[in-house]
Amino acid sequence: MNRTVKQLNSQQFYIITITVCLILAILITYGSFISIAKNRVESELIYNKYYTSIQIQKGDTLWELADNYITSEYNSYNDYIDEVKNINSLESDKIHEGQYLTVPYYSSKRLD
Repeated sequence: MNRTVKQLNSQQFYIITITVCLILAILITYGSFISIAKNRVESELIYNKYYTSIQIQKGDTLWELADNYITSEYNSYNDYIDEVKNINSLESDKIHEGQYLTVPYYSSKRLD
């Protein structure tokens, strides 16, 4: 009887181990397919940089402009603001009501 219990436990352990390995293999394979599909979708997008002219309204700041126009291509708000200042030859962060500024933004389109 004792031997039968040990054999049963050994068989159960073997079955559980095989089941866990199969589940892990399925999850890894499924995850790989998702990753490949995601990379494929991302690679089918083209990001183009555009510029638009905006008129500054009373109370506007460069930080608010960055908040409205920044995209994930920029590492930080400071990088975006530095580019806006450079494009518009601004030496400080001061902008004025009625002033026109050129601001960059990115847009994506899918390759077909």
